[in-house]
Amino acid sequence: MDFDTYAPASPRQSGFLRSIKDAPRPPTPTGMPTAFESSYDLFLNPAVPIAFGIVYFAVAKTLSHYQNGKNRIPGKRWQAAVFSHNVFLAVYSAWTFLGTAPQVLGHFWSAFAEYGVAGLTHAFCDSSFAIWSSESFSKFAYLFYLSKFYEIVDTAILLLKGKKVGMLQSYHHTGAIWTMYSAYVTQAMPIWLFVVFNSFIHSIMYTYYAFSTVSLPFPRFLKKSLTRLQITQFLVGGSLAASYLFIKLPELPSWPTSTDEARAQLTQAASSFEAGVNALRTEGARCLPNPGQRAATIINCVYLVPLTYLFVSFFIKTYQKSQKAAKAKAAAAKKQA
Repeated sequence: MDFDTYAPASPRQSGFLRSIKDAPRPPTPTGMPTAFESSYDLFLNPAVPIAFGIVYFAVAKTLSHYQNGKNRIPGKRWQAAVFSHNVFLAVYSAWTFLGTAPQVLGHFWSAFAEYGVAGLTHAFCDSSFAIWSSESFSKFAYLFYLSKFYEIVDTAILLLKGKKVGMLQSYHHTGAIWTMYSAYVTQAMPIWLFVVFNSFIHSIMYTYYAFSTVSLPFPRFLKKSLTRLQITQFLVGGSLAASYLFIKLPELPSWPTSTDEARAQLTQAASSFEAGVNALRTEGARCLPNPGQRAATIINCVYLVPLTYLFVSFFIKTYQKSQKAAKAKAAAAKKQA
């Protein structure tokens, strides 16, 4: 079938945000704890991430405003709680990375080895719905979305340490919830960038936090490079995500790109994914098949622009501060000599 001549049976005319709301919802992933399965409909309701993000941002900034640095929680039990939190997120992030990176990158490599650049392009766009039809990937992606709700504990820890919450922290957590929701609910393929890149960085970052909590040594080159790694993640990940908006699928006759072929293939594999196959409605040979996926990708890219700026500003401020401290220390040592 000529991909360019294929048209959906009932094209939709919808607004930017409505296209996300109207996108075919992914089926409930299997293999999750019962509590997560029973709350699936709740967390896929757009009101939940939107309301949660607004309330979190308002509460965090309000409590930060009244933070005077005196109301700190001391004691070994508090230290153990913070350590456990960081260890949990470090292990979870590593588990997510190891569960998704080999699958996604392996699929890319196999397609490239068999079909060359054209095959890699189709795999990158997941035109056959092979990644999203995988029960393991959808499970990891959904759990990663849920983890963004839990990560606001980081903000609570800062406040309980007597520290203020900056815009970087509050914007980061609020935006992460919203962007992960939009990417997951629309089954947008660029979500793999968020899941794989972010889980890799977080596995290192939370390991560093855990080590710092109990004053254990941490590799110096990683400690100094954490913010650089995060900024690199945003620049590379954002650029790759934006590319999904412009890629056109090349001709590849043996690749299952039509809705009918993909539906037949997936039905044989698992009938439970029939709902997810609806996301394959296509408007020409586009990398992102429907408006909801394109809207979600745009939201993610827009979110990364101020986030990258905030991280760069933080890096410059921190770097200059440490540089001044080093110069002052060197000057003091020179005087004593």
